[in-house]
Amino acid sequence: MIIYPCPPFNFLQTLRFILSPPALLNGRQFAPLLDYFVDDEYRRVLDLGGDLILYGVRGEGTARNPQLHVRILAGPSDRNSQRTARAEVERQFATSLDLHPFYDRAEADPVLRRLIVHFQGMRVPQAPQVFEILISAIIEQQVNLSFAHKVKKALIVTYGRNVDFAGRRYSVFPEPAALAVTTPRELLRLQVSGPKARYIMAISRRVVDGTLDLENLRQLEPAAAHEKLLELKGVGPWTAQYAGMRALSHLDCLPAADVGLQKVIQHFYGLRKRPSPERVQKMAHAWQGWRSYATFYLWLTYWENAEWKSRVREEIQTLRRTSAKSK
Repeated sequence: MIIYPCPPFNFLQTLRFILSPPALLNGRQFAPLLDYFVDDEYRRVLDLGGDLILYGVRGEGTARNPQLHVRILAGPSDRNSQRTARAEVERQFATSLDLHPFYDRAEADPVLRRLIVHFQGMRVPQAPQVFEILISAIIEQQVNLSFAHKVKKALIVTYGRNVDFAGRRYSVFPEPAALAVTTPRELLRLQVSGPKARYIMAISRRVVDGTLDLENLRQLEPAAAHEKLLELKGVGPWTAQYAGMRALSHLDCLPAADVGLQKVIQHFYGLRKRPSPERVQKMAHAWQGWRSYATFYLWLTYWENAEWKSRVREEIQTLRRTSAKSK
């Protein structure tokens, strides 16, 4: 199966966010949990109503003439499976999205103008299920990357299912039914705090009994979906915004209270101190309509080394000084 994404499209830049968190200051890298890159091919397990399939995606062509080659590596490979895998890849990589309106808006911003060149074609990658992103975001609340990765790995190993292919094991995120029947004590053994364990179990049970349809949130207007998420215990503004960006394809989410976003804005915009959520919202007014993408392009700078970030900041400051003198 071949998919032709709307150009510009950069497969490898998009994969950087989902393959692993950025390296720590000590150079430590994180092993993949659900997203894999093997033999120049991105691989993921998809749950088709209980049947697991492992699909692979290869990027071909150029940013202006891109192609994605999709194949099923393990599991059912009938026409329905192929059609479902194709639709999943199209949604996951936002292949029909035209980025030109975002890039046109970014040209007026001294920082984003530089970042859209470096990350050109990068899409906000979408998770297969809203449930996966929601539970992952709850785990990530108020903890560092290393600890969150450790806890998610334990959760996946303990409750997730697997597909074996060519001597490797590929995992899928635990189903709601698996987490609905666990206990706070069992989750505590995985270092999930008591409150987070209760939130995870409550959401899982509601999904299983049908009183919560997370996938249906994709059919709602972004504001309505955001409010529905905020009704859930354990889901605050940051978690709801992150789910909107990473699972609901919302283009205009802004997690203004995110410390990582505040720090990168402080660095590249040359602020004396970390901006408050209110200042982030004010600065982001110019990005309205595309604040999810502005956020992700800023976030992705964490994957770059300190030398690159310092050089880009200096380039931006030089352009500002030159612009100021010409006025």
